[in-house]
Amino acid sequence: MYFINSSDNENQRNTTISIPGCSSCPEPSGCSCMRGRRGPAGPAGATGPTGATGPTGVTGPTGVTGPTGPSGTTGPTGATGPTGATGTAGPTGVTGPTGVTGPTGATGPTGPTGATGPTGPAGSTGPSGSTGSTGPTGATGTAAPAELLSAYSTPPSPGTNGQNLVFDRNALSLGTSIAHSDSSDTFTIQTPGVYHLAFNGSVAPLGNAVFPLSVSFTFLLDNSPVAGSAAQCTLASANDVFNVSFSLPVTVSTVPSTVAVRAQGSNFTYGNTTLTITRLGPAS
Repeated sequence: MYFINSSDNENQRNTTISIPGCSSCPEPSGCSCMRGRRGPAGPAGATGPTGATGPTGVTGPTGVTGPTGPSGTTGPTGATGPTGATGTAGPTGVTGPTGVTGPTGATGPTGPTGATGPTGPAGSTGPSGSTGSTGPTGATGTAAPAELLSAYSTPPSPGTNGQNLVFDRNALSLGTSIAHSDSSDTFTIQTPGVYHLAFNGSVAPLGNAVFPLSVSFTFLLDNSPVAGSAAQCTLASANDVFNVSFSLPVTVSTVPSTVAVRAQGSNFTYGNTTLTITRLGPAS
């Protein structure tokens, strides 16, 4: 039992509280002792025995790495390991300077003869030798027969630009190498060889011609112009008459071949024309 000091309407009174089991009270039903105010704390008791060690706690975080310690002494050299695999070859080094030329070796045996080389260029022509004596005159040969054909056209005929001239009649024909039909513009050569072509004729303007009037003539061989065979005339008035004449040799390799005379120009007439073809001989 302890005593409580309290205030009620400014009247103080003591209150008795029964504390069960109070061992210091002789009364079995409870303590009815009167207790005063709490005294000062008594001195600390002696330290009790150390308790059993508790379980290990959770591992804390790793601390900061400390400074590197001093190097230890070098240990003994270990045993040599096995030889490694051969590495790849390195790049070729720079070529060294050429060494001193060695002494000349002994001459080897002669090799087999090589193939004949190509013929070298011809040398310059040597001086001419002295002229030999004249040989005996040979027997007189037989002259080759003449072969020719000449055709003409007498009455004036109107010319057409880009057309061949027509020859009315044949005047002379020798041999079989050249052929021409009356009133035809084409001559046929039937034997290969060298031929001489000769043309002659007169040209005059028609009444509706415009002056100056130019007219030209060309030999055709197989319908193609013969190089160097063109002849041209220019008429200045209605009373002009111009005579045209030209000739040249040609080689005929393929037979039959055709020969003609082609005119270039307009509003003109041609007359007194003649074309003579003569075979001079073989081409070679």
